Amino acid sequence: MTDFKSTYMRLCQEHHIEAQTCVVTQVRAGTSPGKSQKSPLSCLDLSTNSLSLDTCAILGQVLVQDKTFSDMKLADCMLSDDGGKLLVNGLCGNTSVKKLDMKGNNLRSGGAEALGRLLRQNHVITYICLEWNALGMWDTSFTVFAEGLACNNSLKHLDLRNNQITHDGAAELAAALKRNNTLESLDMRWNNVGILGGRALLSMLPHNKTLRLMDV
Repeated sequence: MTDFKSTYMRLCQEHHIEAQTCVVTQVRAGTSPGKSQKSPLSCLDLSTNSLSLDTCAILGQVLVQDKTFSDMKLADCMLSDDGGKLLVNGLCGNTSVKKLDMKGNNLRSGGAEALGRLLRQNHVITYICLEWNALGMWDTSFTVFAEGLACNNSLKHLDLRNNQITHDGAAELAAALKRNNTLESLDMRWNNVGILGGRALLSMLPHNKTLRLMDV
């Protein structure tokens, strides 16, 4: 915990950026009286806080090497595509975060591509919630996301509700899931996959041996 806080504060000073109160407060919660120094806070919960682009850049740098948190909650942080990319890029090399919640942000094409790289490069995250974003708006970018999922070997639960995924996006996911052998649950409710997308996903099932639950 101390390492995370000190690294965050040091980088803020080096880049002449004011440390955001919500980050400092959350980190301090792990070192409050009654908390064991041997039992650091496992969840960094910044949900509902508006994170500046500068803060996202600093946090991304800290996350590359940090081993403090196993759970990151970034829901409803009004992240832009650029802010989301900075945070996700930092997680690509992270080896401690296993759960990631980025629900209700504004992740679009850039976010989809960054998340695709995360899925390709990160081998420890088992749960990702991306509900209420717009990852499916651009087919080319969503293809990068799907390709990352195809290569991933750790993710077990993926929430893609309300992401404007079309029948083409569903077909990309279906192709990816024919190659993926770790995902156990996929939630795609409230998208625009239509009959063609539904058929593509249905045709994938005989080729996938791990998916136990799929909501469309």
